[in-house]
Amino acid sequence: MKRLLLLVFCLCSTSFVFAIDNITLKLGSITGTGWQTKGVVVEWHWLKDNQVALKLNIATLILAQLKKPLENVILTCKQAQYDIKQMTCPLAELLIGGNLLDKPSINLSFSYYFKSQKIDFDLEELALAEGKIDLQAKSAPKGWQIQLNAHKIEFDKLLTQISQFINLPVSFNLAAHFSHLEIKVFGDSKVRHASIDGEATGLKFANIKETQVGENMALKIALKTDIIYFPAVSTQIKKSQQSLKQNKKYSVQGTLKINQGEVYIDPVYVEIKDKPISMMIDFVWQPTHLSIHHFAYTHTDVINLQGTGEFKIGEKWDINTLSVQIMQSSLKPFYTSYLQSVFDEDNQLSQLDISGAIKGKLNWHKNQHYVIAQLYDVNIEDSQKNFGLNGLRGKIQWHSTATDLPSHLHWEGAYLTPSLKLPGSQIRINFNAHRLKLLAPWYQPIFDGAIRIEQFEWKDLGKENQAWQLQGQLYPISLSKLSTALEWPPLSGQLSGQIPNVTYRNKHLKIGGKLGIHVFDGDIVLHSLSLNEPFGELPELRANIEVNELNLKTLTEAFEFGEIQGQLSGYVNQLFLVDWQPISFDAYFGTPKDDKMPHKISQKAINNLSNLGGSAAANAISKSVLRFFEHFYYQHIGWGCRLETYIVENGLEKKVCQMRGTGAASNGYYIIKGSLLPRIDIIGYEKSVNWNVLISRIQTVISATGSINAPVIK
Repeated sequence: MKRLLLLVFCLCSTSFVFAIDNITLKLGSITGTGWQTKGVVVEWHWLKDNQVALKLNIATLILAQLKKPLENVILTCKQAQYDIKQMTCPLAELLIGGNLLDKPSINLSFSYYFKSQKIDFDLEELALAEGKIDLQAKSAPKGWQIQLNAHKIEFDKLLTQISQFINLPVSFNLAAHFSHLEIKVFGDSKVRHASIDGEATGLKFANIKETQVGENMALKIALKTDIIYFPAVSTQIKKSQQSLKQNKKYSVQGTLKINQGEVYIDPVYVEIKDKPISMMIDFVWQPTHLSIHHFAYTHTDVINLQGTGEFKIGEKWDINTLSVQIMQSSLKPFYTSYLQSVFDEDNQLSQLDISGAIKGKLNWHKNQHYVIAQLYDVNIEDSQKNFGLNGLRGKIQWHSTATDLPSHLHWEGAYLTPSLKLPGSQIRINFNAHRLKLLAPWYQPIFDGAIRIEQFEWKDLGKENQAWQLQGQLYPISLSKLSTALEWPPLSGQLSGQIPNVTYRNKHLKIGGKLGIHVFDGDIVLHSLSLNEPFGELPELRANIEVNELNLKTLTEAFEFGEIQGQLSGYVNQLFLVDWQPISFDAYFGTPKDDKMPHKISQKAINNLSNLGGSAAANAISKSVLRFFEHFYYQHIGWGCRLETYIVENGLEKKVCQMRGTGAASNGYYIIKGSLLPRIDIIGYEKSVNWNVLISRIQTVISATGSINAPVIK
């Protein structure tokens, strides 16, 4: 196009040699690099000395960047002035056919300087996308520059009009009202520099999947870039072919300020009202490399982060280095602005009252990664008061390989329920990509007792072969306080015991030793406990359990079973569960031989035990005797079950419990063997009971206790 205008100007200069009043020149087709014209007609008419009227008519203008040509392009200058140095048209008109412009007529002016071959071009009030565009352009052999000023442009309509001629990406829907937009570009044979400065309101965007959405945004943008070209290098395509590929890099600096709007970048939703967001970037982009000299993201009174980075780009992205620093920021506005929307409304983490502050840093290198966070007086509380943590402070360090960067946290208090309050404590750990290790014993007081973790180490975090081990101690905790806090039936006594070497390896959990719990003035000991695939579809548990000298009075009072005085010992051997359902075990509980406590049982307890024995056992009790006495004496209590599972027809399982008691009785077995007068014996006659029937009886007994929080047996 530049060559075409030069031709017109040169022809006009012939008036200095020839005295011709009117000339019409039909040039037909003209072709240049990236463009072609057809049906070109140039007309000029001399008005008087140094004045001429010009008209350039192009039937078809084909540009390589456009998917269809421009039709009927007409440039008219009714009065151009010229002399030996220059030619100027202060008032010209350009018409472009088709639907590209709102109004096909454009006012413009231009000047051409013969000696320097410099062209000045000025276009005013081009009507496009319901707005106006002014364009100033300068061109000379050494270079060119263009400045475009747009006012009140509707960006979605602009894209619609442009899309008639240019194929635009369809992955995003984009609309905005640009009250002001200034674009500057200059270069020589290549583009060397470009800048954009604008202000938009009503900006909205969305990708096809609507995982990235913006609504009602108001923003200001300022961006500039310098393009640096390198000498062409030879690139071999095939053994016999080579091509020249010219490298270039873009040096970009810019700022973006969002004053209002709503943004959703899955899964984060951010609403911007009275706290604007400012972003700044300074980077260099090359075809295979991205170097970020500096970037900053500031959400006013919410968060401020800055950083640098080096990235490998191309077919695959890779981080060479990345450094991000989060300045000290308040947690509450950060949580409400960025984190709260991540959780579903029914998730407790979506309704937190949080305070305190945090600052942090990320250093990411190709083979080493390091994260550090500092917490300042953090308080967290669920809106329903289900849990809380206050006075949390300390430092958390995570490194991909280093093992000598300790993390330490201290808190002033916490609660897991409104009644289960925990005093302050602290913990020291080492944390990296492969291991989490307790550096010092962790001691957490609980009521009048405590839990102490002596050793904990977790290796190969997140991997298929991850493993951990644990050892600790449970110091005596009042069961009355614990049961009240957890809203259990009232319990008495203390809970204490050893936590032996517990290991998890190859999806298998195992206790190396005995896990002992002191409760109800006696002891419950688990040994040979193992759990295979605990998080799989069919977890398997095996264990043996010993029960030694529990105080039946405190036990039965806790569950409103009916008072029984004496001691209880027993066992559950070879317990085997699949998907938490029993497959087999051998269990027995009864009065220990050396029990020296009084043996006394209430009428209510007798009824409940008789229900476990079935209807025959219940009918054996003298109703008249039960009616007159509240308590009775016994010699022994005993009740046992050996569960066996059989495969019957159609592959179905049948579970049967082989029953036994404290001794043989006529055609049955004693569940309670009475003592003194009035003597009460409870005898079980069913020696083989279907497991589902037995479970139904136990559920009936539990319901009869009247305990609101009694456990449910399935």
